[in-house]
Amino acid sequence: MELFNRAAAQLGDDKLEVRLAAIYVLREIGRDFPDLANPIFELLQNHLEARKAGGYGEEEPPVDVRAILDALLLKTGAR
Repeated sequence: MELFNRAAAQLGDDKLEVRLAAIYVLREIGRDFPDLANPIFELLQNHLEARKAGGYGEEEPPVDVRAILDALLLKTGAR
């Protein structure tokens, strides 16, 4: 549970590398512990909605946002 809490806190870090690592760790925790998959899904979904608040216009979303989208698509079986 400590790993989950640490990764969740790191989603808001200023460094891209830290945020990406947190996303990947959460994705793996969700795979290894199915009982945590839904809370992780909701956490990533809420984080994504908060990040997207300003929109990206014509630009590509940042790499960490794309990583969250990939994790969510894997969870839903769309990928």
